[in-house]
Amino acid sequence: MNDLVTVVSEIEFKARKLVSEYQEYKTKNSALLEHNRLLLDEINELKLTIKKLEYSKHIIKFAKALEKEKGSTDAKKLVNGLLREVDRCIGLLND
Repeated sequence: MNDLVTVVSEIEFKARKLVSEYQEYKTKNSALLEHNRLLLDEINELKLTIKKLEYSKHIIKFAKALEKEKGSTDAKKLVNGLLREVDRCIGLLND
């Protein structure tokens, strides 16, 4: 009978330990999910910043091409590129 009580108490101890570990992992998982969400938000913000900087770079390049006397061919290429991009956007909007 004493052995049975010992076995039951060991099972109870192990069950409590498993429940405790489950709660710890559940808490850690929640924290990691929140951290992951914050990192994804940061990535999206950085992607937006990159797009803005690329656009600014494009505008600066266009402005410099317009400043140069020789830049007329470069400026024409840039204008044509911009027009193609606008046409592509209009095409996407029409679909």
